Amino acid sequence: MTFEYLRQSLFFFRQHLTTLAMIQIPFLLALAVLRMALTGRADAENDLAHSSLLVMILEMLVLPVYWGATIFYLQSVIDNRTLKPISAIQLGIGSWGRLLLTYILNAIAVAIGLMLMIIPGVYVGIRFAFADYVCVLEKQGPGKALKRSWEQTDGYFWVLLQGLVILFGSLFMLSILVNNLFGTTSLIGILLSLGIEFGGALITIFGFRVYCAMRDEQSSLPARTHDDTDED
Repeated sequence: MTFEYLRQSLFFFRQHLTTLAMIQIPFLLALAVLRMALTGRADAENDLAHSSLLVMILEMLVLPVYWGATIFYLQSVIDNRTLKPISAIQLGIGSWGRLLLTYILNAIAVAIGLMLMIIPGVYVGIRFAFADYVCVLEKQGPGKALKRSWEQTDGYFWVLLQGLVILFGSLFMLSILVNNLFGTTSLIGILLSLGIEFGGALITIFGFRVYCAMRDEQSSLPARTHDDTDED
């Protein structure tokens, strides 16, 4: 089932490539330019560390906007009321606060798990994989989103693990390849790295596909229970 979800995710990504790019690329490009400007001006080691920290904070603050916008767009396609990029971004801005807190709590939980021998961190990360979708689409606060994700990923752990390992691993290997071939300062290297960052939308799409499968299964449970009762 994992490979079928991956295939469907890739198909969706190709079909909606232009709109997804219009949602994410402006933010990714702005962050890339800012990253180059800040790190390029850093002369001393302390300056570089300070600049890197500032870039990381800015990325964390901006990420919930285009991440939330992407999730809203995915749902709008499923609902047959496809959003325009600007509308999706506006909705993403509206959910920025709670999605940012959800992301931070998720990251802290995963980091603690990784420090405990890596495997607990991976397990926690997978169990919280639905938290962003719950936060954005179900309008839940950070704590409730994480709790519901933990409950909802029960039964989908291995599908999520396999798919996310393949996607993260592929993007990581591509990033290493680009850095080795073109470096991090050449124009082609920067553009290819930007494309790889945008490819991260596949991770969001895959997680959303599994999340939809979970919702569909849950919504059909009462009907199946009712049918089984009638047959008895």
